[in-house]
Amino acid sequence: MRQIILIAMLVLVGAIFLIGCDNPNWHSNNCNCYDCDDYYYDDYCAPPTPYGVYSVTGDECVRVYWNPVYAYDLDGYRVWRGCSETGYYYLIAETPSAYFVDWDVNNGQTYYYAISAYDVYGNESYLSDEIVFDTPRPEGYGERVYIVEEFPDDAGYDFSEYWVVPYDYPSADVFFGYDDETGHYYMQAANSSTDILIYGYTDMLSDVDWAPEDGWMSGGSVNLYEDYSYLIWTSDNHFAHIRITQIGYDYILFDWAYQTDYGNPELIVDGNHNNRFKYSGEKIGKKITMEIEKNDNNRI
Repeated sequence: MRQIILIAMLVLVGAIFLIGCDNPNWHSNNCNCYDCDDYYYDDYCAPPTPYGVYSVTGDECVRVYWNPVYAYDLDGYRVWRGCSETGYYYLIAETPSAYFVDWDVNNGQTYYYAISAYDVYGNESYLSDEIVFDTPRPEGYGERVYIVEEFPDDAGYDFSEYWVVPYDYPSADVFFGYDDETGHYYMQAANSSTDILIYGYTDMLSDVDWAPEDGWMSGGSVNLYEDYSYLIWTSDNHFAHIRITQIGYDYILFDWAYQTDYGNPELIVDGNHNNRFKYSGEKIGKKITMEIEKNDNNRI
């Protein structure tokens, strides 16, 4: 009799080991995947939802990053994209890594992103909670302009056309020069409706993510320093960023980024801006319209 009982117990233990997890919550919607050490089961538990999602603006591209998900059966991530916070998100890619570069975008158009994780058994998490949006914009490097006192036809810059123009050209946004009295190189707004902001020292162009609301000087002039960044709010309500890389005897080199989306202060996104907003309407009063809403579990 004892042998029969012992055999029955061994069979029961073996069956539990082979077909079930000893964590009673493993198969439920609230299962804790980290509490089960049994690798022989039918897995109905989705991986944790990705978090820490943020994007980085590029020229004709958007780079999306998130924190890696810890799950031993993780198979990869799905990248979802929408055209609004509350609209549907469409599957655009799968990736095994915790980042993705979206090259299928157009400068000046805003895109919204969400991430899900899936495992080797086909279980998928909810979409990430963060409101992540991005508007790609053009950028350039090593642009050369000359000081207006020596070469007035090569001293201005038009961000909308991405080229050097005469300092008094109708569409010029700014022009550059040298002040003999102060011994400083400077940048001057080309008209009274263009604003300039001194951002300060930066290591690279991507250090500037967002054009702030305050600190602008209308129609002003600012001294230039190497490795300093300056923001321009153009008369037609666009935002630009230049970073001075070199100041020569009669010329200035700079890198630049320009937002083609009207009224959008987004120059590069670092993930800390969870709300979509634009400087809307006319520049007078610098009115801000806030739009905060998302239903991020809509997907197609």
